[in-house]
Amino acid sequence: MRKPSSRTLAVVSATLSILAAHPACGQVLERLEKAPPAEHSGHSDDSDLLQGPSHQHHMLHMTMGAQKCAPTFTYSEGPSGPAQWPGLCTTGKMQAPIDIEGARKLRIATPNIKYEPVDLDIIDDCNRHRLLVKFPDNYWLRVGKKPYNLTELHFRTPGETAVKGKRPRMSVQLVHFSPEGVFLVIEVPVVAGKENPVIKTLWDHMPDPGREIKVKGLKINAADLLPADRSFYRYPGSLTTPICNEVATWMVMKSPIELSEAQIEQYAKRYRDNARPLQPLNGRPVSEPQ
Repeated sequence: MRKPSSRTLAVVSATLSILAAHPACGQVLERLEKAPPAEHSGHSDDSDLLQGPSHQHHMLHMTMGAQKCAPTFTYSEGPSGPAQWPGLCTTGKMQAPIDIEGARKLRIATPNIKYEPVDLDIIDDCNRHRLLVKFPDNYWLRVGKKPYNLTELHFRTPGETAVKGKRPRMSVQLVHFSPEGVFLVIEVPVVAGKENPVIKTLWDHMPDPGREIKVKGLKINAADLLPADRSFYRYPGSLTTPICNEVATWMVMKSPIELSEAQIEQYAKRYRDNARPLQPLNGRPVSEPQ
């Protein structure tokens, strides 16, 4: 039997990681583990685990029912705190987030973003300490010729990536996934200012912990949570929750968007201090477009 390729393993690992980030993952993983031998194709490799983009997207967009809030990791010091997180979280060399102290100007592709309005689908993912918005299958973002599917957006307080030692009070993270199993995270810093109408819609429909709310006909557009100036820093990194797989490119917007002070505080009442500690750069390149 041939050994799986490193690329195949990366795709499987990445997909399982994002499955773990979704509330219904336990049920799916349990079904995978219990699948009898007759259900497998008999191929000599593990390519049947991932059968192209549509199969991946189906796995990434699962409807959840009510979930019991019993998180297995925390952001505070202790036996479940960041220093004890499993996987690459404590052994990896390309971990996120980082402190960006400078960037090299390079000829790098800028993302071509064409987000579209969708019906609201919002989850209080209490087991991962966050509120998130889900999106249907799409290829709204391209970097060069490579397509990415916007799977979700969520929020951090404070923002995770620092610039010259300073973190924003909050950030929006838009998570994308490619057919090859690579993540692209766009992080948008948040500052206090005028009320944000998209955030008002989200907060007005904030579910109870562990619950999901779908509102057919109530449209939101992720583009409304991007700044007008889309200049950015880029660096190779990881996901920032266990198991911290190093299969992510980060694009950190230089310009912030505004939320009102009341909107920032409203979120912080639900989830405060859900940003991972800063990680060593370890010589990685940080770049920005020329």
